[in-house]
Amino acid sequence: MTLQPRLQLRHEQRLVMTVMLQQAIGLLPLTRLELQQAVQQELQENPVLEDSVEEVKEVADGEMPESPEDLPDTQTDERGEVEIEWENIVQDTSHSSSLPSIASDGDFPSYEQTLSVSETLHEHLEWQLNLTAADEDTRHVAAEIIGNIDDSGYLQASPEELAARAGLSAEVGERALALIHEFDPPGIGARNLQECLLLQLKNLRGGLGKDEKKIHELAERLLLDNIENLHDRHFVRLSRQNKVSVEEIIEAVNLIRSLNPNPGARFSEERVEVAVPDITVIKREADFDIILNDDGLPPLRVSPMFHSMLENRDGTPPEARKYLEERMRAALWFLKSIEQRRQTIMKVARSIVKFQEEFLNHGVNHLRPLVLRDVAEDIEMHESTVSRVTTGKYMETPQGVFSLKYFFHSGLESRGGGENTSSVAVKERLRHIVEQEDKKKPLTDQEIVEKLREKDVVIARRTVTKYRKELRLPSASRRRQFH
Repeated sequence: MTLQPRLQLRHEQRLVMTVMLQQAIGLLPLTRLELQQAVQQELQENPVLEDSVEEVKEVADGEMPESPEDLPDTQTDERGEVEIEWENIVQDTSHSSSLPSIASDGDFPSYEQTLSVSETLHEHLEWQLNLTAADEDTRHVAAEIIGNIDDSGYLQASPEELAARAGLSAEVGERALALIHEFDPPGIGARNLQECLLLQLKNLRGGLGKDEKKIHELAERLLLDNIENLHDRHFVRLSRQNKVSVEEIIEAVNLIRSLNPNPGARFSEERVEVAVPDITVIKREADFDIILNDDGLPPLRVSPMFHSMLENRDGTPPEARKYLEERMRAALWFLKSIEQRRQTIMKVARSIVKFQEEFLNHGVNHLRPLVLRDVAEDIEMHESTVSRVTTGKYMETPQGVFSLKYFFHSGLESRGGGENTSSVAVKERLRHIVEQEDKKKPLTDQEIVEKLREKDVVIARRTVTKYRKELRLPSASRRRQFH
């Protein structure tokens, strides 16, 4: 049988990702800051698109302005190309997206101008080093040591190695490290947790009374000889080994607990991220108002000047007209994609509010189990679309500001066939049970299981253990207090 080329026609259906569809999908998961950057980039790349200084009325509860409907209709010709009714554009030269206007640049300082730069740990240590009267070699190695201290305050290289790298003796390295150990914060430059805590105890020696000095010395002895037993809370064993009372052991342990295992943490450069809500939910008498936050996004429109150039068919060269048509088409796609993003976010927000109405009224204990499929079926969209919309976005509610992902989680079965309980609500109940327990006789995980069953929550012990660890609650033996 010979192989030969031939032409064959066949009918088939397939999903084609148009440029506009790809753009609309790409805008969905963007945060407001990312959307601002996308808008600015589009403004730079597309001369047909420009800011509009016209007042745009406030959009409340998802009511959309008329501008999207006023955008020109698009049609597809026999080649699959999109045709634009330019006459409609010419008649209305004030197309703008429903993005609210912002104040002029001179009204408020930029966000960057309001930021303050805090002192870093290394800067703080170098400042202290510059105030010392140490010799040049010691200062040189001390500077190397500072450069090898991590954000938690621990030294990540041996002083002997750092001194040898500079062609100096190990004694100079130890002298430089001893100098760093005298710096603020106490415990800085330690090579392990034990040394860090001992350095802090050393810093507390001055001005102690007789009884305080005794407890202080006991704490140092416990750190030197029995640090493993401290972790396991074997206080009776420790009292016998050190020939002191259990009460004195507890006082020494409490002193150790008051120390800071991460002395460099307060100089951490990590900033607390402030979540700016994308959606605000306001409680009215018997309903909720939903407002989409568009602050910081400039109002957009198609340039009237280019409308005029397209209207003047005889005065615009064919090549220029072709370029302007392409740019005009891209601008309209972008405006419609932004509007589609807004409409989709509002649909998802309304659905979440409908499902979580009890939570909005009464708090976390009334949070309802919810999955993406529930919202997708409610708004008749695909789960992937809901997932994209809820990525990186926040909702301000009467109960606080929450990520949209917060409202989606599994549920646990309730006794008697009642409505399932949200896993988040169960965690909150677990936390409350631990907070209310007798600290001298803390509840085991199995006893917590029984307490939750009394509240009609069916849960396994291993699930309680998992939730307890997620809440960073220690085990019963470590929660026990002796006085």
